[in-house]
Amino acid sequence: MNIWARRTFTLLLLPLLAFHEDSSASDTDDPLYRYQWHLKNVGQRAIGDVLPTAGVDLNMGTLYEQGVTGKGVTVGVNDDVPIDPTNPDLADNLIIKTVQPDSAYLSGSTGGHSIAAGGHSTAVAGIIGARAHNGIGGRGVAPDVRILDLHVPEAKGRAMPRIVNVSAGGTAPIFLQQADEQDADDRLDDRNKSLLVVSAGNEFLEADGISQEDCAQITRGSGVSCLPGATNMLGSLPNALAVGAINANGVKSSYSSTGSIIWVSATGGEYGMQRNYLRSVGDAGKINGMPAYMFSPAIVTTDRVGCDQGMKTAGDNFFDNRGKPSALNPRCLFTARMNGTSSAAPAVTGVTALMLQVNPKLTWREIKYILATTARRIDRNRPDVLYHGTLLDKGWVRNAAGHYFSNAYGFGLVDATRAVAAARHFSPLPEIRDSHWITYAGTPVPVGYRNTSGSVRITARSRLKIETVHIRLKTTHPMPSNLRVTVVSPSGTVSTVLTGLAFLLPTPDGFAISLAASNAFLDEDARGTWTVQVTDVLDPSARSKYRITQAGIRIFGRAI
Repeated sequence: MNIWARRTFTLLLLPLLAFHEDSSASDTDDPLYRYQWHLKNVGQRAIGDVLPTAGVDLNMGTLYEQGVTGKGVTVGVNDDVPIDPTNPDLADNLIIKTVQPDSAYLSGSTGGHSIAAGGHSTAVAGIIGARAHNGIGGRGVAPDVRILDLHVPEAKGRAMPRIVNVSAGGTAPIFLQQADEQDADDRLDDRNKSLLVVSAGNEFLEADGISQEDCAQITRGSGVSCLPGATNMLGSLPNALAVGAINANGVKSSYSSTGSIIWVSATGGEYGMQRNYLRSVGDAGKINGMPAYMFSPAIVTTDRVGCDQGMKTAGDNFFDNRGKPSALNPRCLFTARMNGTSSAAPAVTGVTALMLQVNPKLTWREIKYILATTARRIDRNRPDVLYHGTLLDKGWVRNAAGHYFSNAYGFGLVDATRAVAAARHFSPLPEIRDSHWITYAGTPVPVGYRNTSGSVRITARSRLKIETVHIRLKTTHPMPSNLRVTVVSPSGTVSTVLTGLAFLLPTPDGFAISLAASNAFLDEDARGTWTVQVTDVLDPSARSKYRITQAGIRIFGRAI
């Protein structure tokens, strides 16, 4: 070790000693496991200044000790850059170990989450399946899973894994046009069809090209997501599972987009910054005005190998040390700054691998159903979002089938122990049924204002137990940021598809939704009258100027 490195370790060791005092969540085989609060959280110190809340984790319980480690299961990772196969905590679990040209690691952006020197995919892979009991690093949710990197050329022609992690999702300030033939899928009943585990998006406070100031102005401090989760087209697909993020204290991560497309939530963390580190590197001024959530722990996982590579190069904590060796990361193999719904999605992917290990026959629908019905309802007192007395979004809704749903959390925080237990002896679901599009065929209806909704009614005649619902809409309204769109089931459950006060680009030819989705109606009876409501929350003249011209719903479920 050279003189510079020894001096670096000496300077960094003292602030890190405090971390070693608490060994209640440690494992000598995996020295960084104690900092992986998302796997086992007993309130131990983590990388960051905010102490985690005990019990806020994936509830791994004794699964590892039972041998439930993802063995025999293959998952795919579809990211914007290749996984670094030279990281020793990942290499044994990667199916393709070819090192890509350096330029392949240095591009891309995923779901509003910036990539530092191509470390994103490697961090994702580590959350899913970093090795356990090898004396280095931490471990993944499924440490014996096999990972196929779908980004590399060598993956072409291989069979698509049953589970594919897609952390390159996200939301946009526009609803993209979705053609009928793209939306139709006659292979949903294929038992081997892949489940896409999708990042819900990181655009609650800001987005690419849209500053926090701009977002705060458009949302008017109301507490709605800057960009609406409804525009996440990939997450709206029936065989997709959109994942929101929570932090180490059990509430929605600051950045995590909200919307009716979210199925479940998982551990995404915050930013893992440390005030003492910033002072030690002469950057104390950065602390001033910094929100408290910036100092809450992120996720410890694998990174691109090399001190000048990967996510660690931008880390404002003693662990990452801005890409220089540190006492806990001397070989620069790991990072403590991975966050985003890009962290939450692979946590769920890891749990699905555990489920498939104990029951390889599970289909994509059955995995989704188990995760929804075993998730934990967190942040139970989450308040409703109001603007001048107008309800924009509910904190939690209890549907007519007894399931709790939130646009912030979906059905709640994934619970690995409960999900695996349910998977072991799960009875297969009946085949999927599709109502196809049921449309409103009446005359145009005025858009509502605030608490007076413009409504159209649609009658569904098939008796289906609902799994997900698709929505279409056409209006003459040019300002979609003004609009709140809700769907009411025959049982009276209200789902907010669009909150109002979200950042959406103007539509001079009239606002339209070609495809959005809501998961709030799980297990309800689809038969009866559905209501689609459109309300302008800002313009009192909307009722006289704008009309709802078309609306439709499409229900996916199973026969009752």
